[in-house]
Amino acid sequence: MSKKLLVCMAVLSFTLIGTTFAAVENIKVSGDMTAAAVTRDLGMGVDVVAPGVGGSSADAGDFLMSQIRLRFDADLTENVSVVVGLINERLWGSETDANGSSEDAEIDLDLGYVELKEFLYDPLSITVGRQPLRYGSGLIVGDPDTNMTAAVTRDGGNTSNVPAAISDLSMRKSFDAVKAVLDYAPYTVDLVYSKVDEGAISVNDDITLMGANVAYMWDSYNGLTEGYFFSSVTENLIGASVSEMKSKTYVLGLRSQLDINDHLTLSGESAYQFGDHYNAESNDASTLYSHRKAWAALASAEYRLLNDYNAKFGGGYTFLSGDDANSKGFEGWDPMFEDTACGELINVLFAASNCHLFNFNSSYMPREDVTLSLNYCRAILAEKLPGSSQVDDLEGNAQPYATYTPIAGPASGYTYAVNSDKKVMGDEIDVAALYDYTEDVQLKLTGAWFLPGGYFEGPDNRESAYSVKGGLTVNF
Repeated sequence: MSKKLLVCMAVLSFTLIGTTFAAVENIKVSGDMTAAAVTRDLGMGVDVVAPGVGGSSADAGDFLMSQIRLRFDADLTENVSVVVGLINERLWGSETDANGSSEDAEIDLDLGYVELKEFLYDPLSITVGRQPLRYGSGLIVGDPDTNMTAAVTRDGGNTSNVPAAISDLSMRKSFDAVKAVLDYAPYTVDLVYSKVDEGAISVNDDITLMGANVAYMWDSYNGLTEGYFFSSVTENLIGASVSEMKSKTYVLGLRSQLDINDHLTLSGESAYQFGDHYNAESNDASTLYSHRKAWAALASAEYRLLNDYNAKFGGGYTFLSGDDANSKGFEGWDPMFEDTACGELINVLFAASNCHLFNFNSSYMPREDVTLSLNYCRAILAEKLPGSSQVDDLEGNAQPYATYTPIAGPASGYTYAVNSDKKVMGDEIDVAALYDYTEDVQLKLTGAWFLPGGYFEGPDNRESAYSVKGGLTVNF
């Protein structure tokens, strides 16, 4: 643990202790620490400068990492509480942050909010500051950077000190927001305003999230139904100049979940997006803006055997619409601030848009302190991608394939040769073994294996990708 982290902990502790005698009724200190070793090989990368040369050692890596969180909960009065949380996520042996700074062991503010209960009148609570937000299944609101882009913003800037190599594993989930909650049990209404990215305070280059979620708790079946409306507005900064053009996404959604009986749980969610899609790559004013009309649908089921092994299995299907180049408007689904993942490597390689995802999972406990789990996912494009992404090599010769490059995350910068006439992206199998050493200490070993489908051009560009991670987590 770095000296900076210890200093911050000490200052915060003395500050809270110093105010205990005057206002604080109760202080709770908690946290967790995870240390892990990871080996990854996203082995499908291809060098477009040298056609026919598949794979590159650049897309493989081995590293050690740690994630440390420290949280202080202070009850000032019966209706006023404050939460402050610090987080440190770093690669072992690395003393520089994502900006190349020589700062030792970067520390970020993970949580920092005040909650006012019964504000003005009994049903109303107000939460102000950096706080977790999650609605529905995490399809729309759950993670401000969606993990895949934890170290990168829409214009290439850095939003945090999380190294790109571990950005998909980031634990950061908090939004700078104001949230009002109206509790009219069994109804609950959440009103949210969040500034996701401020940019320069003197220009219009921000990302803003606003919306409402209405939830209803059923009297039976342990059921929950919620409807929501959210908007995400991105004010665009083009190069060094400010543009009045904005990308606006509005989404209406409905989700329901219920326990049919003690064994079976069913859930479903659907959402519709509309607004204005800004195409920054267009050089034609007539196509710079398109009206967005996109759809998403999710369905899942879980069946519990309720036996001595706590065995259960489930499955799900997710549809996220893609843009049809021959249709009017723009039909590509905007992931907004999603927090979902069908599979570890699929989450690294592809954005949550333009796909069908089929999922099966199961787990059981062969003994009371060991849990084994299996997850399978198949990813298929909803719409074929146009072949216009085909590029030329340095000599100006056309390549016999189109290319695809993830925009951010661990796979950003890697180029994949793809067949724009195919839709099957691939299949992934994830396995995990969890050992509860004590109530507070867990050991976990996970493995992920991705088999590329026909979408990836072969044969050199269709090597399997894999990831293996072993780690220790301590909660206190």
